[in-house]
Amino acid sequence: MTRAIHRTTTGLRAYPGRVAAVSAVTGLTLLTFPATAVAAGPADVHPVLNCVTQHANGSWTAVLGYDNTSGSRLVIRGSDNKVTPGKYADALPTTFEPGVQNGAFSITFPKGNGATWSLGEDNLSIRTDAAPACPPSTQMPGEGNGVGPVVGLAVAGVLGAVVLRRVRRLATAPQGVSTDA
Repeated sequence: MTRAIHRTTTGLRAYPGRVAAVSAVTGLTLLTFPATAVAAGPADVHPVLNCVTQHANGSWTAVLGYDNTSGSRLVIRGSDNKVTPGKYADALPTTFEPGVQNGAFSITFPKGNGATWSLGEDNLSIRTDAAPACPPSTQMPGEGNGVGPVVGLAVAGVLGAVVLRRVRRLATAPQGVSTDA
């Protein structure tokens, strides 16, 4: 008795899309959650107010950095890395490289406002009178913690895989049969 093996190509056409989606999620996870040293923690990272810039409309920008004395890259999130008021929380870095890192990020405040950045038990008051004025040549740090472009590329990859799969499905549909639902 012989058996005929019948293979379908449906799974093979979906395979590149699945690989792209799994690759995007895996890469995003690895870049978002880097390895950390077990013995080090928030007590090893200290916030630093580098300088402030006054703007003509009364608002001002604080340039901030940190000093990571652990010797290892650390990831600090949640209650161990917060800013009060919380509306400025999106600007905070979550990955801290070893050593002194000046100009890691900046926060722009309306006239008269300030904030407090807390890393573990270390609290830094961010006020216009708490730091020297930034020199005119100071280049302001980019917004965010650098994950934005990675997330954008991952989303674009997944969307590209979905569109490619749909185009291939439409291209192989029998003539005269509608594929629209």
